[in-house]
Amino acid sequence: MNEQKNSTFQLGSNWKNVALYSLCICLIFQTLVFSTDFPRGKVGKLPQYPDLQKIESNDLVLLDVPTVKMKGDMKVKLTFKTKIKCPATKVYYGVFEPDQLLQEPRYRRAVKEDLDGKHKKHKVTIDLKSLMNPVIDVANLADNQGGIIAYRIEIYNPKRAQSWAYNGRFAFQNNEIVPVITQGPFVDQITDNSAVISWDTDLPVRGIVHTDGKSFVESGDKNGTHFEVNITDLKPNEKYLYEVEISADNHTSRTREFYFKTPGKDLDSFSFAVMGDSRVGVGGGERQLGGVNFRVVSRFTQDAFNRGIDFFIHTGDMVNGNTTSSKDLEMQLDAYKNAMEPVGHYIPFYEVMGNHELTLDIYKDGSRSGLKFDKTGENSSEACFARAFVNPTNGPAMESFGTPSYSESVYHFDYGHCRFIVFNNNYWFSNRPEEWGGNLEGYVLDEQFHWLLQTFLEAGKDDSIEQIYLFAQEPMFPNGGHVGDGMWYNGGDPERNGGIDRRYVVERRDKIWEAFCATGKAVAANFGDEHCYHRTLITSRINHSFKQPVWQIVSGGAGAPFYMQEEGLPWTQDVKKFSTQSHYTLFRVDGSRVTLNVYSLTGQLLDEAVLQE
Repeated sequence: MNEQKNSTFQLGSNWKNVALYSLCICLIFQTLVFSTDFPRGKVGKLPQYPDLQKIESNDLVLLDVPTVKMKGDMKVKLTFKTKIKCPATKVYYGVFEPDQLLQEPRYRRAVKEDLDGKHKKHKVTIDLKSLMNPVIDVANLADNQGGIIAYRIEIYNPKRAQSWAYNGRFAFQNNEIVPVITQGPFVDQITDNSAVISWDTDLPVRGIVHTDGKSFVESGDKNGTHFEVNITDLKPNEKYLYEVEISADNHTSRTREFYFKTPGKDLDSFSFAVMGDSRVGVGGGERQLGGVNFRVVSRFTQDAFNRGIDFFIHTGDMVNGNTTSSKDLEMQLDAYKNAMEPVGHYIPFYEVMGNHELTLDIYKDGSRSGLKFDKTGENSSEACFARAFVNPTNGPAMESFGTPSYSESVYHFDYGHCRFIVFNNNYWFSNRPEEWGGNLEGYVLDEQFHWLLQTFLEAGKDDSIEQIYLFAQEPMFPNGGHVGDGMWYNGGDPERNGGIDRRYVVERRDKIWEAFCATGKAVAANFGDEHCYHRTLITSRINHSFKQPVWQIVSGGAGAPFYMQEEGLPWTQDVKKFSTQSHYTLFRVDGSRVTLNVYSLTGQLLDEAVLQE
């Protein structure tokens, strides 16, 4: 186990602070005066869009959320449109069992659409009375004359010869459709004295969170469909029960009771889980539900919750994405949230933006992939990501005028005596930025780079912070599947990058890693993108400026197709463990001691290591 111990963590704080301060000042000066020693063309410049035909490319099957209407006599009609002509669909429907801690729908009935041939317009009628039979009415629908109905629409896509599914829900009361929470409630951004409760509804409502005898509402007096309610004045190390109340017109309803726990002020023992790359896998069914490997996400989040974790971090590529339709990306991210929702009622999830969480404008230029740019304004990848999640907003504002916001994709948060820093190395994507502008996958532009250095500097000097963890999607030291991109690009060698000199990527990578190590508090950097697991110890053998050995952990095994290890890299001999199995990682912090366990889909312990004594 000696190779897993990091003796440099025992150095005194004076050395760490002096080294950190000197290094960061030097790095910032170098960056301000010489942003790079290598040319980067038009990277970081506003794109010059070509006068070419745009290409549509998306995974849409269902064009929008189904319309739900009560027909009378406890019958409900679902109406929806498909992108292509599809045969008769099937709908499974049921309820949420009241004694479930982790609420998943239990489908109990099914109905086939009455349709001949293939069509784009579809309608299916659900008979709610079939769920009110006393033998199966576990949700007391008959006694309450209402409740929440969960449904799954199964659509056969004849072009791809595969089934596609959509999960939804609605609520009814006395032969009338009433508002329902469609996503959440989720617990977000827990501190020792606050939390955020967020949720979405199908219809405009007023929303209230009830906890500890108090009621909290979102500011503003208008009804809405998206809510982020700040819960304040909480006590450290307490378990809080909460309910969400929604109301519109003459109808009011409450969720069941959920709970969350605040960390103690001097917390020194806790655990968290990390996973990445949960986009669709191969095999059909729930492995490819709505753009996400629903099967794996559900199992990993629930397994980690049952092992007692305090929060979850997803390192990106939650869904297939890479679409020209912002509606497509929105619906895919909803499917991901649907998969993690049973656990998200109780503990926070923090998300990292991946290279698949993209909405694109694609121009037909004669190449195989086309000329790709991040969309602009409210349809940009970054704007869609920020709308989907509830992450901290303490990152940089934007790169420059006219570029997307960094809000909620670049941020940091503290838990116990640890700082967690999330950066976005898929910002403002363009697939040929040196020529056309925008940004290269894996590259960190100047404003975000300066923010990272400043954040490292502040955390290094803060005596209350004892450990630092770093997160992004593209690995800094790839080992399997992405050595040709990530933050490496085969060393930036022009001969291996189509004649383009991309050493500027590696140069910036090294400066970020150097500053991270120099804090004297760095424990591990966590990434995804590569659909495998590997644990690598990065030392001064790679770069003499890396003064402190620090772990890189890549966890990209949450359901996407697997990658094998590639060898012949400068750090190949430093890879301590590699696996292609689906997995997630679980970190346990106990004072200064940090341990790592890695669990497979079957529950196998794939790796265990002491990252720091």
